[in-house]
Amino acid sequence: MLSGFFINITILISFIFLFHRLLYKTPLSTSSPLKQKIAAGTASGMLGLVLLAYTIPLNETTIIDLRLVPVTLMAVFGGWVPTIITGIIVAGGRLLMDFSLSSAPPLLLIALSVVSGGIIHTTVRKIWRRAVWMIFLTNLYMTVTLSMMLAWTGWLPAAGFYLLASLAGTGVSVYMFVHLDKVNQMFIRYQYQAYRDNLTALYNQRAFQELLGQAAEEYPAASRSLSLLVLDIDYFKQINDTYGHLEGDMVLKQLSHVLVASIRPNDMAFRIGGEEFGVILYDCDETHALTIAERVRADVARTPFIVAQRSTPLFITVSIGVGTYPVPGNSIEALYDMTDKALYQAKDQGRNCVCSSEASG
Repeated sequence: MLSGFFINITILISFIFLFHRLLYKTPLSTSSPLKQKIAAGTASGMLGLVLLAYTIPLNETTIIDLRLVPVTLMAVFGGWVPTIITGIIVAGGRLLMDFSLSSAPPLLLIALSVVSGGIIHTTVRKIWRRAVWMIFLTNLYMTVTLSMMLAWTGWLPAAGFYLLASLAGTGVSVYMFVHLDKVNQMFIRYQYQAYRDNLTALYNQRAFQELLGQAAEEYPAASRSLSLLVLDIDYFKQINDTYGHLEGDMVLKQLSHVLVASIRPNDMAFRIGGEEFGVILYDCDETHALTIAERVRADVARTPFIVAQRSTPLFITVSIGVGTYPVPGNSIEALYDMTDKALYQAKDQGRNCVCSSEASG
């Protein structure tokens, strides 16, 4: 009996961990996409089938299982759709095991648990309160079902042990769900922060170097064009000296919005450092890159930047260097250096202009 209970708890923990790794990139909830709910319900139903196969023997004539724990989990976290799917799969598995009149009480038990779970998810907000209500109702239904199938000397001990087993199984499962949801969200947040600039929310220098490195592996073999923009705010030091670094940061944030709006949806914008920004233009030749760079320059020049210490908007300009791969005699690894030289050439030409690496070379 204890070994069977231990096996069931181990199955629950293992499956929940595996499900989270494969399916739950975002926490399962009422607002989850339908695709995620269907996947969760299907996976939970498969868990129910496994639990059906690993029953817990109480004595020579009585066995129980934790098939309702997956139904409870979907009711607590997912709502109607995954709960119904789980119930259908578990009920189907029960019918395949024994298609006879004796299957009616267990099927009714599953149906009542599914309906109760959907109602509880809709009416009760707190996760652990949902779990308590589901434990109470499933045990009530189980007790009634056992009393219909066994003599009182048999159903009373069985109901008592099922109460303990469902308490432990549901408690461990809900805790695992909550804990793994928190761990997944922390991982996603840390991953986001590792590749994003805290001030502008653009990709940071680490992401810039990694994506440029990936392009170095992909583009030479595919004979594709890759262009790079490197831009710098003209006279940004004067903005910091005049209005302070906080206002300078606000200018950087506003510039990031203008930059993203001026490039193509599949292009990647970065804050390389300070007032220097970069844009990777995928599958973009030099002519098209110069057109995009000129659009960025013009959009920045015509955009009014809000500075709290000024009664009127601030207008700024940027200098932009453009580099394109392939270039004879140069590798993609040298693309940044080429583009950076083009940026300094643009500054030498009076700022507020665009210069290509070929022109600067």
